[in-house]
Amino acid sequence: MNTPLSRTTREMKKSNIALVIGMLKSLGTATKGELAQQTGLSSATCGAVLNELTLTGEVLALEFEASRGGRPAQRYACNPDFFSVLSLYAAGSDARAELVWAVSSATGNLLDQGEMPFLPLMVETFDTLIASLLAKYPGVRVIGIGLPGVVVDDVVGYCDISLFSGLPIAARTARQTGCFTQAGNDLNYTVWGFYRSSCAGVSAPVAYLYKPDVHYPGCGMVIDGKVLTGVSNFAGEVLHLPFNVEGEPPLVEGMAKTLVSLTALINPRTVAVAGDNIRADHLPEMREICLRYVPEKHLPELIYRDSIRQDYLQGIADRTLQQYNYHRLYAE
Repeated sequence: MNTPLSRTTREMKKSNIALVIGMLKSLGTATKGELAQQTGLSSATCGAVLNELTLTGEVLALEFEASRGGRPAQRYACNPDFFSVLSLYAAGSDARAELVWAVSSATGNLLDQGEMPFLPLMVETFDTLIASLLAKYPGVRVIGIGLPGVVVDDVVGYCDISLFSGLPIAARTARQTGCFTQAGNDLNYTVWGFYRSSCAGVSAPVAYLYKPDVHYPGCGMVIDGKVLTGVSNFAGEVLHLPFNVEGEPPLVEGMAKTLVSLTALINPRTVAVAGDNIRADHLPEMREICLRYVPEKHLPELIYRDSIRQDYLQGIADRTLQQYNYHRLYAE
């Protein structure tokens, strides 16, 4: 008679699966022994997990290594074609907006990307683009959506593109497509994409400051390897800083004052700076203004980004994939 697994045993098994999948994606390919060494799990546990994932098709059994006198070890890799991820964001305002998208594999490899004017500016245009991409890429199981606004408990609050305000956009899209869907703030996704590509493993605070053409700046922050969202997902809404509320300051001065505020509050190691009208030669000017208020030893390294697109898309894909993997393993 088979003894049912206790909840504790089930949770431990799921945790082991998540650990093996995460490490295998990080390593690219690995043997059972290498995974055991890197995860701290036993070789037998890693073998059992790999056997299960190979049967489902999520993991591929590759070639055997050359024998070193004993039984040759087999290498494994995550199957990039097990599913695909659609990353999509809406940018701009009611006056002018665009939709930008990318499709990536289960292992994060870019398959395709594109953009289009958000015209007509209706939610049906958004729905139609998603439907057309799912028809073209039927392997998509996961959708991540980025918006220039605040998303709390899946409901969009204030948004620069007002048609999204009040919409439970993730639940709505999931219902229409059958895909796992997550929605979030543009700068939270963008700072995570930058962190993963340029600062991975750094525990010191990292920030991303972006100034769009027609709105006040926004900010995303990663502290101790986690995105700082705040108790109500309001963290980073720097447009509410007093010098912004009193009237928008000149471009470079306003960005510099925001950098001073960030330095005083979270003391970041690195701040990425981007904007529709921001140039690389603005950064030294910003730094000079910051020095009027903050000693040089406390100022962060400033890194110019000529576009937020790749950081944004990578952040959407990575964070949504993390949440999907958690959901499919732990959701009852």
